[in-house]
Amino acid sequence: MRAARVSSSTLRRLEALENQGSDNRPVAMWPKLLEVDVWSSIATNMQAELKGNIKKDCAPSYDEKDLCRLVLVSSR
Repeated sequence: MRAARVSSSTLRRLEALENQGSDNRPVAMWPKLLEVDVWSSIATNMQAELKGNIKKDCAPSYDEKDLCRLVLVSSR
């Protein structure tokens, strides 16, 4: 397998882009890690809602007070 050749101008442009990048840009957003008891209470309420709505054959309507406890944080 032959190695790909990259022009020096392309390498310079790539290096310039990497150097100008901000450290404040998030790569991904994930829910903040919660204690097991807190996460369990949220999951239990959501599962109960889902089970009830499956029996009724309608879409779940999760409680806003549980969902607002999930805070998104940056992966960096």
